[in-house]
Amino acid sequence: MEEIIKALNWPHFTFLFALIFLFIYKKQIETFMSRIASIDKNGIKISPMPEAQREKDKTEAVQELLLVIGDSIVLRDIEGRIKTDLESRGLETNGDTIKVLIKHLGATKVLLDFEQIHNLIFGSQIYLLKRLNEVIGQGLSREDINVHFNRIQEKYNEDFIDWSVDQYMTFLLGRSLVTVDNDTYHITNLGVEYLTWIMRNGRSENMPL
Repeated sequence: MEEIIKALNWPHFTFLFALIFLFIYKKQIETFMSRIASIDKNGIKISPMPEAQREKDKTEAVQELLLVIGDSIVLRDIEGRIKTDLESRGLETNGDTIKVLIKHLGATKVLLDFEQIHNLIFGSQIYLLKRLNEVIGQGLSREDINVHFNRIQEKYNEDFIDWSVDQYMTFLLGRSLVTVDNDTYHITNLGVEYLTWIMRNGRSENMPL
């Protein structure tokens, strides 16, 4: 044995060490070799680990699904309410899948609300919403609303002869399209979103009354 060891020089030891290293770390080396994407003058380019790539793909898929729906103050508010409701029932609210489903559910609720509103709203109420949208932050006074209603009442006398301005505003207030503070009326975020929905979807503003 001593004679064999003496006969071995540094090149032999280096080769022997390389063999042992390859044997011990065979699996790790195979994984590394499989991740080599390309070799050029700039060096070796390594592709992501399979697990990391899957996680990256999943994250991108989640973001893509969320972007399809879009985002708005109204949608975030509804998502928050859905999440709070689920939590109050002891249900899970974490995870990418649940996040996407909550957003889709929120968006569906918004669209259904807009469809229902559009089937019931008067054309003159849409006009009033547009006026309120023009004076966001300032709003319209009770007197301004009265003037608007009186014009509508004169134009559609038979339909509104027994109506009061409060009855006329009940739908807009009840559907949270408009809010009132100290006799000043303001359009809500939902009201603004509704007007945007009308425009984007080419829905008619020439509703009856």
